[in-house]
Amino acid sequence: MVLTSLDYVRLIAWLAYYRFNVLLGKTQMQKILYVCYGLYLATHNESVSENMNRLFTDDSPKAWPFGPVFPKSYKKYDGINTPKDLSDEDKAAFMEDPDTLRSIVRMTQIMCRISARDLTKWSHQIDSPWSRALFPVEGKGLKWNEPISNSDMFEYFSGREWIESLGEIS
Repeated sequence: MVLTSLDYVRLIAWLAYYRFNVLLGKTQMQKILYVCYGLYLATHNESVSENMNRLFTDDSPKAWPFGPVFPKSYKKYDGINTPKDLSDEDKAAFMEDPDTLRSIVRMTQIMCRISARDLTKWSHQIDSPWSRALFPVEGKGLKWNEPISNSDMFEYFSGREWIESLGEIS
């Protein structure tokens, strides 16, 4: 079974609600998905290449005004309703990569109680992958909806600074 961005959104929503008692808003969901995607790039690739391994291939992050967004899942996730239980088939699919599942559980646990406002401030930091996509050339103006580079995300999430800056707001 090939897992999609929507499958990971369902997993993150389920974890936040049933394990950590939090109903995630849309912005919180997008930031957690962004970190999980970035961590996957950093841990499943040895270097930047044309065909980097990605957490999912049906959607990619874009630079939107309130930070990185995966448009497909942003449109589908409402952040209002109680998440449905995961099927046994879903659980088995996620268990095929236990390291990635552990990472997603940990990031959901860390980030689910951080406000959307604080997560947005975190993702807007200078030299983040979002800011590099939005301001690719100094003095050339904003580029909304610009794809966020996998190579920028790989470099960013391969370092320790991002987790330290996230810890400062949690």
